[in-house]
Amino acid sequence: MAKEGMWVPSTIQKLVADDMTAMGMKISPEELYAVNKSSIKDAIVHFGGGCTSVLVSDGGLLLTNHHCGYSRIQAHSSLDHNYLEDGFWAMSKEEELSNPNLTATIIQEMVDVTDKVLEGLDENASQSARSEHIKAKIEELVKEVTADSLLNAYVRAFYYGNQYLLFKTKVYKDVRLVGAPPSSIGKYGYDTDNWVWPRHTGDFSVFRVYANKDNDPAAYNTENVPYKPDHFLPVNVSGVEKDDFTLVYGFPGRTENYIASTSVEQVLDVLNPLRYEMRSASLDIIDAAMRKDPLTKIQYSAKQSRISNAHKKWIGQTKGLKRHKAIAKKDSLESLFKKRMTANPEWSKKYDGVLEAMAEIDGNITPLNIGRNYFIEFFYMGPEILRFIGNFKELVVMSKDESVSDEAIRDWITERKQKLGFYKNYNADIDRDIMIAQLPMARQAIKKHLSVDIAPLMEGDVAEYVSRAYGESVFTNKERMMEFLENYNRKRYKKIGKDKLWQLSVAMEGMYFSRVKEPITVMRSQNDSLMRIWMEAQMEVLPERVYSPDANGTLRITFGKVEGYVPFDGAEYDYYTTLEGVIEKEDPTNPEFNLPSKLKELYADKDYGQYADEDGKIRVCFVASNHTSGGNSGSPVLDGNGHLIGLNFDRTWESTMSDIMFNPTICRNITVDIRYVLFIMDKYAGAKHLVDEMKLVKKIEEAAPVEATSPEEG
Repeated sequence: MAKEGMWVPSTIQKLVADDMTAMGMKISPEELYAVNKSSIKDAIVHFGGGCTSVLVSDGGLLLTNHHCGYSRIQAHSSLDHNYLEDGFWAMSKEEELSNPNLTATIIQEMVDVTDKVLEGLDENASQSARSEHIKAKIEELVKEVTADSLLNAYVRAFYYGNQYLLFKTKVYKDVRLVGAPPSSIGKYGYDTDNWVWPRHTGDFSVFRVYANKDNDPAAYNTENVPYKPDHFLPVNVSGVEKDDFTLVYGFPGRTENYIASTSVEQVLDVLNPLRYEMRSASLDIIDAAMRKDPLTKIQYSAKQSRISNAHKKWIGQTKGLKRHKAIAKKDSLESLFKKRMTANPEWSKKYDGVLEAMAEIDGNITPLNIGRNYFIEFFYMGPEILRFIGNFKELVVMSKDESVSDEAIRDWITERKQKLGFYKNYNADIDRDIMIAQLPMARQAIKKHLSVDIAPLMEGDVAEYVSRAYGESVFTNKERMMEFLENYNRKRYKKIGKDKLWQLSVAMEGMYFSRVKEPITVMRSQNDSLMRIWMEAQMEVLPERVYSPDANGTLRITFGKVEGYVPFDGAEYDYYTTLEGVIEKEDPTNPEFNLPSKLKELYADKDYGQYADEDGKIRVCFVASNHTSGGNSGSPVLDGNGHLIGLNFDRTWESTMSDIMFNPTICRNITVDIRYVLFIMDKYAGAKHLVDEMKLVKKIEEAAPVEATSPEEG
């Protein structure tokens, strides 16, 4: 069905548009996406490259999720100003906080460039020749667009290389923090309730985009002014009811809905268990440390969230795919494909053997995937010191090179001494314990599958070896690091080489680059080529199915309706939650379910303002049957008139399977009701000036849709 897909707004098919209208959409596809006039797409912002956000005022006011802004909130926090615990609200523009390196990207235009990318390509070209041809064509297209210094551009493949789209963008580099509720609201029930319904989390934060006096992108400058968008979304304060149409507009990260059954088997039986085990080991240590010390809680809060999010997702994904027999369904589809293909000589000539070839690659790539995932989980998600050490490779290379002057080395050291912010949020004891827990698992698996020992010099007890390494290392202590750099001469690079943690970091990277990166790149290239053929084959041989492109971090529309669901036998979930449920979950002994006293007072007094529903209750979250994925965090959820009704922030645990297989009866996205967002801003935070900046509308019944709101109309 069309509602199972994530559709490119510039190329919405008639079938999709008809389905959207039938389900309750009252605006046209042109109002969702247009180039020569303002449209809703101009209000959809790629937040920091990893989340989505939405413009809600003519002054560049931006809403996204609390967890999307979390690292920025954490960066501004200290024991004296603990914005994670207390929240933050700028009561004037002068109080808004800058965020270096945070970007807000707005799509200007999407163009189908398939013919240009594939022009002149020999149909018998090898995969490497094909890749080089496509790469060169893409570089030409991007260079042509970016000749205008205000524009950025990129090209993405769709349907595994059967289509290519060019995205023209503007990237705004001055994005300031305006407001965020305390974590007791914005992360309420964070680990326990993550990926879970019913949900009671006020997962939102507020930022503002700034531009230069010409309304163009500019680096942070006190002379910059609030960005004037081509479009911003009106906010529907009437709320939603069961079976109402919903549309999610955002940047979903990655789905793999068309992979073969053998690939799904590898995810379920090999990769998910591996990743889960490694992250469980680190989370046990981090969680225990955060419970003991307030400073550690601040230092590790963002790290813990980054690790735990996918950790819990993989559990739900595995359960969902197994419970709903994903492999059997893939097998059934592949059997139907083979039956039809065999009966058609033309199809047999084109597509015979493609599934068998993919299965062979899945078998051959398994040990490489194991090595790659242990590298990621240990090197990038495990002990931080391994990554930090990588910053000093250049110093070792420079020191060995006699052509590099002592002055150049001193300049490098001076610059490095100014970049030791790593230690602000680093605890060597926690890091050491993570390594003690993870190193044996990674070492044993890599030895077994790749015949490489990543810790060849390690002798005896792991805990003893690692503890000694951390105690002796120059990298694990800021004072030692500073002393080492201040007294550095080029011969001291040898001391770095003798550092046990340096040796482990080098060995881990050496394993990956010598045994994994090149062969896995070759096999993935071969698999991509086969997936392109498999995608084309499915669309030709099984034309009765609806084929939306897999998510790839580009702007998409997905639609559904507000509805509860039956997660398992004997249980039925309603479609919304209320503030009453927030209060019921409170547990003063559990930091995940602590509540600020003011929120409890507002509940006791029923001081809800204009944000209550018809029954006098504050609705907190709702679920709908939209097909979402990672990257959709912060995406605006729209009603049939194109008005904002909430911010998407999660999926139900049963829904995490949708990255591989979407099931409309069970998969639900979780949205924080926009009325709860406004209630927290206004009544809890006393930041009504932010609400006043927005355009609030009531639900429109049987009336013409409101035109897109431009700044002039606002």
